[in-house]
Amino acid sequence: MTRLLRVIVAGGAALLAMAASAHAQMQGPLQGQYPNKPITLIVPFGPGSTTDTISRIIAQHLGQALNQSIVIENKPGANGAIAAAYVARAAPDGYTLLMSTNSPHSAAPSLNKSIAYDPVKDFEPVSRIGSFTLMLVLHPDVPATSIPELIAYAKAHPGKLSLRAATHPAWWPAKRSRPGPASTSCMCPIEARRRRSMTCSAGGYR
Repeated sequence: MTRLLRVIVAGGAALLAMAASAHAQMQGPLQGQYPNKPITLIVPFGPGSTTDTISRIIAQHLGQALNQSIVIENKPGANGAIAAAYVARAAPDGYTLLMSTNSPHSAAPSLNKSIAYDPVKDFEPVSRIGSFTLMLVLHPDVPATSIPELIAYAKAHPGKLSLRAATHPAWWPAKRSRPGPASTSCMCPIEARRRRSMTCSAGGYR
């Protein structure tokens, strides 16, 4: 089983356990009735994205556990802020969920002067699904086999290297929803350049 599949399975199992626990602990007039209609799972990125793929796999198993339909609704844009704002305004009845990432709940509040929701007060966390890894790869001609060697080479050859992010909106296919310039993979090379005082360009991969 690949690492991605292990993350998906672990995340699905966590959500199923949370759902079963919540169902068993419900009190009052709603006990035994939730969910009595389809649940909408809002995905802040477009179809085919990692978040979308994981959401659809989990929705299938969660729907089976709850004996109710889980409807996936993609609301991409503004690094997830559009989807987050939509869910924040939805009725707090458990029928509109957000498959959030660090983008709408960390990057957007930090990088924007104002957003249409409070990332803490407007949401109730359910479960952590998983984590992902960002990789730094080099052209074979670059004489560096470690991060310290790369930093030293970049400082010794100012302007020779360029940092590129694979999800930069400059090259993203027009038919697919584009990640914003403040996405994690775009911010990482920019921040690395700033922290290490490296003189190299940063932008989208071409």
